[in-house]
Amino acid sequence: MLDELLARIIAWAEGEARVCAVVLEGSLAKNEDVDDLSDLDVNIWFEGDLAFGIGTEWLADIGEVLIENPLDMMSPAGEIRTQLVIFKNGEKVDFSFWSVSLLEKPFPYYEKIEMLVDKDNYVAKISKCVTENKKVALAKSEFERIVNEFWFELHYVAKFLKRGEVWFVQGIQAGIRENYFLPLFEECARIEGVKTSFSGRKIEKWLPSVFVKRLPFLFAGYDVADGWQMMWKEIALFEEVSLFVARNRDFDLPLAKIEGMKALLKQIQEA
Repeated sequence: MLDELLARIIAWAEGEARVCAVVLEGSLAKNEDVDDLSDLDVNIWFEGDLAFGIGTEWLADIGEVLIENPLDMMSPAGEIRTQLVIFKNGEKVDFSFWSVSLLEKPFPYYEKIEMLVDKDNYVAKISKCVTENKKVALAKSEFERIVNEFWFELHYVAKFLKRGEVWFVQGIQAGIRENYFLPLFEECARIEGVKTSFSGRKIEKWLPSVFVKRLPFLFAGYDVADGWQMMWKEIALFEEVSLFVARNRDFDLPLAKIEGMKALLKQIQEA
């Protein structure tokens, strides 16, 4: 199905005078984690005014649209219009629209590309935007910020659990997983020389197994008692993960502050 969809996109682009090149990026271009549910990430390089990205009329030759969502995203080249499209047969394409004028000053953006359409040898210029994706080790200052903010956020978890505000606590915990646990999990993988995926994708494959089996500890049921139980389990996990990173990167942990915060959280729970 994806091959047929790509063929329709290519045919449309070749017949559209304003389109200069079409680039495939993402998982299919990198040939990583591709399955029957994979989306297409298609970049339309155009000249002149942007005539795409709004409405569905321009998509008529590609497929019948079920639902679409136009968005603007920030890139190293500035703000770029995108249009996320799901066709009626379930195929999904994330289109983005790039003026060829941006190529006057190449910018780092792509990890890997596949040229689908190239009307005037734009591959030479677009290839200058391909950059090696190097995962830089976590800086000491960033580690210290993560540890400090994690313990600060737990004060809100305890306070609102005590008030019985489970919905609000669930939102805080989602932020804790994304903003504090995930960066440390990624650092654990880097320490062991394992490649990660963005936004925690495929985490069961790249996170050390000793931590994978404890991931359920970061998710609580919709219940105050379960929320308290989960909080103490996540504290134990965070202490272990942060200690692993600290020892391998020669960072320090604020042990007195941590013990003080655990005592305060216990006090709030038992008050």
